[in-house]
Amino acid sequence: MNTSAVNTVNSLHTASNLQERLRSSYGFIQSLAVLFILVAVMSFISPRFATVVNFQNLMAQMAPAMIVAAGMAICMINGEFDISVGAVVALTASIAGTLMPQIGIFLTVILALLIGPVFGLFAGFVVTRFGIPSFITTLGTMMIARSLAFVVTEGQVVSGVPDAFRVIGLARPLGVPLPFIIAILTILAGYVLLNHTAFGKKVYAIGSNRNVAVLSGINVNRVKIFCLMICGLTASFASLVLLARIGSIQADTARGLEFEVIAAVVIGGVSLAGGQGNILRVIIGVIVIALTRNFLNLARIDIFWQEFATGAIILAAVLLDALQKRIASSR
Repeated sequence: MNTSAVNTVNSLHTASNLQERLRSSYGFIQSLAVLFILVAVMSFISPRFATVVNFQNLMAQMAPAMIVAAGMAICMINGEFDISVGAVVALTASIAGTLMPQIGIFLTVILALLIGPVFGLFAGFVVTRFGIPSFITTLGTMMIARSLAFVVTEGQVVSGVPDAFRVIGLARPLGVPLPFIIAILTILAGYVLLNHTAFGKKVYAIGSNRNVAVLSGINVNRVKIFCLMICGLTASFASLVLLARIGSIQADTARGLEFEVIAAVVIGGVSLAGGQGNILRVIIGVIVIALTRNFLNLARIDIFWQEFATGAIILAAVLLDALQKRIASSR
């Protein structure tokens, strides 16, 4: 290929990258606009909504979901799902809350952070070895983890978390809850992993086209297992942040968290089909879900209608993803 042809190819590649960046920036600005409109409407309807105290509480409350969303985004970009994250949060927190007064904070944290990756490793093995869809596989691990949480707690509330550990969940440097800062740092770590490492490129490649990834020499099974382990790790990490904030836990904690997180990730622009998405936009998706729940609580809406609203958001997110794919395919 002569120099002129090479320059032409490079120019086309640069133009393609520029178009993709502009498209991504437009989507990000669009999501921000929706978020600002949502905040404005809620502030107008409920005077108690736009207060410093409420926003501080809101940031602390959404932190665990945001941490889990970081792992879920990586998993979904890879083309997989993990619906066991809510149960893993409950199990990890139950074990940590039980062990911490007995063996200390440091050892408990180390052991707790291994629980999610072990579940992810098992699910990844089943998915890659036997070809069972991750949605079905993690449905099984979800039931196992939830059952074990009830076994560990014996159906009782676990409390007695040391005050030294609770500082993590209650501290507010410069008025910002520490759990929220930890969540943002987790999202940023996920961004670096996806966009500035060879592993991240493989995650996108497999999600976009598994067959092409295989022909490119990528160990698809290994990457899928790692993605599910990362998702499990973020669930265990989120459980520790949650435990530090509330100081007690029960086996029924975080029920339904998995679907809220998936909805938040889709609202944030990650495709259900895999291969597309910006993990930074997931922050907006989590905030939208959290704002809606918070507003419904402030408006004293019956809890049954709150579940209705959450379900409607999940359905809207799925329909939005399908619409975006249809528009993209028609171009």
